[in-house]
Amino acid sequence: MPIHQLVQVGRTSGGVVLPKSEVRALGCVGEDGNVKSHPMRITQTDDATSEVSLIDPNDFPDAEAEV
Repeated sequence: MPIHQLVQVGRTSGGVVLPKSEVRALGCVGEDGNVKSHPMRITQTDDATSEVSLIDPNDFPDAEAEV
């Protein structure tokens, strides 16, 4: 099982870096070889476990609907 590093993203966020091969297998790399922006849902399942899921961009709720 590969280990992924948690990294600082900007001043107020953290992120996990995934190998491009894994991102490509998810269909999130464009023909130009760059990672495509895609909505994802992160669900905390317990204190030390989170699940990351790709969601259909058409099902992504309107930002205004969540306010």
